[in-house]
Amino acid sequence: MLMKEQSDKFPRMVKLTQQLYSAPLGDEGVAASVEREFARLNLSGQIGPGKTVALGAGSRGVASINLIIKTLVAQVKALGAEAFVFPAMGSHGGATDEGQKEVLETLGITEEYVGCPLKSSLEVVELGRSPSGLPVYLDKNASQADAIIITNRVKAHTNFRGHVESGLMKILAIGTGKHAQAMAIHKHGTKGLRDYMPEVARTILQRAPVVAGFAVLEDGYHQASRIVGIPADEIERTEERLLEESKRIMPKLPVTELDLLIIEKIGKNISGAGMDTNVVGRVRLTDYDKFPEPVIKAIIALDLTEETHGNATGMGLADFITRRFADKIDFRSTYINCITGQGPAQAAMPVPLDTDREAVRVALDYIIGAVAPEDARVIRIKDTLSMAEIEVSEMLMRELQGRDGFSFGELKDMQFDETGTLV
Repeated sequence: MLMKEQSDKFPRMVKLTQQLYSAPLGDEGVAASVEREFARLNLSGQIGPGKTVALGAGSRGVASINLIIKTLVAQVKALGAEAFVFPAMGSHGGATDEGQKEVLETLGITEEYVGCPLKSSLEVVELGRSPSGLPVYLDKNASQADAIIITNRVKAHTNFRGHVESGLMKILAIGTGKHAQAMAIHKHGTKGLRDYMPEVARTILQRAPVVAGFAVLEDGYHQASRIVGIPADEIERTEERLLEESKRIMPKLPVTELDLLIIEKIGKNISGAGMDTNVVGRVRLTDYDKFPEPVIKAIIALDLTEETHGNATGMGLADFITRRFADKIDFRSTYINCITGQGPAQAAMPVPLDTDREAVRVALDYIIGAVAPEDARVIRIKDTLSMAEIEVSEMLMRELQGRDGFSFGELKDMQFDETGTLV
């Protein structure tokens, strides 16, 4: 045990079910939406026999991304063209060819499933300069294709606010330009993302054979709820509109002030920042520290997702982690990602405590201030994508009871098993 226990009391917890926006397409609906949008784009003049189409896919855990890519491959082949998939993920996957391919495969994008080759390479070609003078890079394999189609979820970015944030423009600029482009943009910090990222994407749209983008909107349950096929020349203005729609339906914590947030797992498949900064409020970039809310005194991250392959980006947003979390960290992958993104503090290793119980105990005793443990405002979540069913402490239950959209289970003691792991 690292610290002496000041109390033996824990807050009682209750399951809270939030009513979130729900409009799942389901597998049949996803495939049908992609087919319909692809037909509406009428790409037969740009894609046909003898042509090669590069399909860019990122590292995020976008809902149904493997099915979307598989359906796009089938549509390309139906026009008589050949397709291949390339990783459009900047410096992720440890900034290695094999690492990026492994990330795609973890997301279910395998050659066997999607029905075409995966071409993973960090090699790029330079297309020229953006209006601000930044070099503009493009994946070399994609640059040799006759047509490029990119796919991404449209949502609020974790590091900045702008007219476009995390979506098609970002995957065009930072994703398809690989580690070289990520470095060129991220070294300018928040300004690079907000101002330079869109102009780099515009330059790619002007000089590369991008024919379309497929934007995915997710409901509050991390399910694909809408898929929009967009012609290349309409990507930016359409994404701007979709971003506002996405923000309206984005799930959040039910309160804006907390003593303690317990997150069971973080990872790159959950958020680019490991945990969504829009949910936790902390950002910790070199030039941007936090959003105005929520304000959380202490955050504990208990574990890493399997899909993140040891990339612990975002652990520096937490105050404590567990030993099992620490034992899974791939420091090289984490450091490359965070340094490239101008967020070395996001890679800072929090205090590792042996068990869940010790982490919660230390936070309650030493970090949250002069608050009795049983009166602490505590929330426990699976991850920052999963907001439908969470646990809240007794104090928060009293505050939230009677509000629309909330229902509560049975109030119980916070329970740990014999190893000190939260039940």
